[in-house]
Amino acid sequence: MPRNLDRRVEALTPIENPTVHQQVLQQIMLANLKDEAQSWALDSQGHYTRDPSWDHPSAFSAHEYFMTNPSLSGRGQKVKDMPRAIDHVASRG
Repeated sequence: MPRNLDRRVEALTPIENPTVHQQVLQQIMLANLKDEAQSWALDSQGHYTRDPSWDHPSAFSAHEYFMTNPSLSGRGQKVKDMPRAIDHVASRG
């Protein structure tokens, strides 16, 4: 499937709530950067390659992480031990 890089709309908005800002930086962005199961990299030639460990049984999946941590999936519940959740993501990969 071709990538839609020419006809797309992107929007940015500031995150002014300090708690939400820290959650985005320390959990959401970190989890996406650590994703091995569904990540692809674009090389200088314009070709996409999968993360080498994408099919390993212990490959970290940001999707699975967000689905199992309700505070990150928009359900309005907070993670009881936020540092432990962050450490779990940071320790992968």
